[in-house]
Amino acid sequence: MDATPAKASLLTARLPFVARLSLLYIAVAAILLGIGVRVWQSTNQFAADNDWVAHTYNVKAQINAVIARLGTLQTDAIGYAAYGDETRLARFHAQAPLMEDDLGTLLKLVTDNPQQRERVQNLVAFIHGQRDLAESMVQARQASNHMVAVPADFSSGGARGVAALMLDEEDNLLVLRKLDTEGSATRTRTLTSIAIVLSLLFLALTFWLVRGSHLRGRLARESLRTANLQLAETLASANRVSESMTRLSQFGEMLQSCRSLDEVRNGLGGALAEMLPNLGGRLALINPSQNLVAIGAHWGRHGLIAESVFAPEDCWALRRGQPYPLAGTRSGFVCKHVHWPNPDMPDAGYLCVPLVAHGEMVGVLTFDGELAPTPEERRIALTAGEQVALALANLRLQETLRTQSVRDPLTGLFNRRYLEVSLERELLRAGRRGLPLAVLMLDIDHFKRFNDTYGHAAGDTLLAQFAEVLKRSVRAEDIACRYGGEEFTVVLLDADAGGAAQRAEYIRASVADMSVVHRQQQLERVTVSIGAALFPLDAAGREDLLRRADAALYAAKKAGRNRVQFAATLLAELSLAAPPATTQNN
Repeated sequence: MDATPAKASLLTARLPFVARLSLLYIAVAAILLGIGVRVWQSTNQFAADNDWVAHTYNVKAQINAVIARLGTLQTDAIGYAAYGDETRLARFHAQAPLMEDDLGTLLKLVTDNPQQRERVQNLVAFIHGQRDLAESMVQARQASNHMVAVPADFSSGGARGVAALMLDEEDNLLVLRKLDTEGSATRTRTLTSIAIVLSLLFLALTFWLVRGSHLRGRLARESLRTANLQLAETLASANRVSESMTRLSQFGEMLQSCRSLDEVRNGLGGALAEMLPNLGGRLALINPSQNLVAIGAHWGRHGLIAESVFAPEDCWALRRGQPYPLAGTRSGFVCKHVHWPNPDMPDAGYLCVPLVAHGEMVGVLTFDGELAPTPEERRIALTAGEQVALALANLRLQETLRTQSVRDPLTGLFNRRYLEVSLERELLRAGRRGLPLAVLMLDIDHFKRFNDTYGHAAGDTLLAQFAEVLKRSVRAEDIACRYGGEEFTVVLLDADAGGAAQRAEYIRASVADMSVVHRQQQLERVTVSIGAALFPLDAAGREDLLRRADAALYAAKKAGRNRVQFAATLLAELSLAAPPATTQNN
C-alpha cells in the first residue's frame, strides 16, 4: 500500500527538475543564438577592417617595389652608358615591362582613393620621363660605343618625393584602420568570451548529468578501438614489409638485367616511386674526373629544391661514405646541394644514400618529401641504394670492357677487329637496301722518318692529333678505325662516288693544315695519302673491298703522296661524271 504513493511522490519531485532543465536549455540556446549573431556580425566587421589594413600594407609594399625597380633600371642604364656592360643592358631591357606591371598594379590598388590615384598618375609620368632618359642614354651608347654622360635631371628624387607623400597618406590610413580593427577585435573577443563561458557552464552541467552512465561505456569502446587499431597497424606493417621485400627483389633483378645507363635512369624512377610514393628522388652520378656530381634522373613529388650539378664535397653522404642524415636526427650540418629547411614545408626532410660498389663511389641517391622519411622508407631507400650502386658498377665495368675490346687506346678510334665486324654488317645492309658504300684507306706520309726525327712520343702525339682530325672530318654514322701503325680506315655509309671524293679530299686538306705541337714544340707538318674503293662497283665483299682500297693507297704513295687515288672502276665512273677523281696538291 505504501509503494504507489512513494513512486508518485518521486515522479512529482522529478518533474520540476526536468521542467527547469528544459527551461535552462531553451534560455541558454536563445542567449547563445543571440550572442552568435552578434559574433558573426562583429567577425564580418573585423574581417572587413583587417582587409583594409592588409590593403594598406599592399599599397606600401607596391610603392617601395616601384621605387626599387626604378633605382635598378636607372643603375643598369648608367652602368651600360658608362661601361657598355651587356649584362646590365639585358637587365635594363628586362626591367622596363616589369616596371609597367608594377605601376599598373599600384594604380589598381589605389583606385578607391582619388588623391592617391592622382599621385600615382604623377609618379607614372615622372617614371616614364626617367625611362625615356634612360633609353636615350642606352641608344647613345649603342650608337657611339663610348661612355655617355648622365643627364643632370636623371634622378629618382622626384619619384621618391611622390612616394614619400603616398606612404605618409597610407600610414595615416593605416593608423585609422588599425583602430577600427582593434575595436572590432575587442567586441568580437568580448562576445566570444561570454559565449565561451556560457557554453562551458552549459557543457559542465550536461557533463555532470551524463557522466555516470557513459563513462564506463566510453572507456570500454576506447580500449576496444585501440586494440583494433594496433592489430590493423601490425597487419598493415607486416603486409608492407612483405610487399616491399618482394618489390625490392624484383627491382634488383631488373637492375641487374639493364644493359645501359639509360635503361637504369628510365626504369629507376617508376620503380622507386611505386615503393616510396611519399618521397621524390634524384639519381646523381659522379663524372669520370671525380670532381662533379650531376643529376641524371629525378622522379616523384619533392619537398626540397636540389642543385642539378654540385661538387662531391657538397654532400655529407659522399664525404662520409654512409647515409646522411643519420636515423632519427635532424642534424645542423646540411648538404649544400639540398636547400633545407624549406620555409613552405617546415616538416620536409631528406636522405642521401651514397652509391658505393666494389670500393668505388659512383654517385648518390637523394630522397626528399613533404615529411621526413620514416624508418620503413629509410630501410627501403638504403636497400635500393645498394642495388643501384651494384648495377651501376657492373654497367661501368661492362662499358669499360666493351670499349677496350673495340677501341684503340692511343687514338680512341675503333680498332681493326671492330672494322671487320662492322664493315661486314654494313655491306649486308647496303646490299639489301641498294645503297652505295665507300672505304678509304689512309696512311700518314713519311711517318717512319717523323718517328726517327722526333721520337716515338712525338709520333704518338701525331697519331692522336691525326685521329682527332679524322673524327671531325666524318659524320657520326661513319666508321673511323685505326687499321694498324700509321694506317687508318674510314667507312663512309651511303656515300656515292662524288661524296666519297669530296670527303676524301676534305680529309687530305685538313691533315695538310694540321699543326702538331709536342712538349711546347711546333713540329713539321705532315700529309696523308688516301686510297678509295666503292661498293658495289669495285668489290662486293669485305676483303676484296679493303684490298682494292689498299691498292689505291699504294698507287697514291707511288704517285708522289699527299693525294687521293681511287680504285679503277670508281676512277672510270668519276671521269665520266665530271672533274678528275684523283686530286693532288702540287
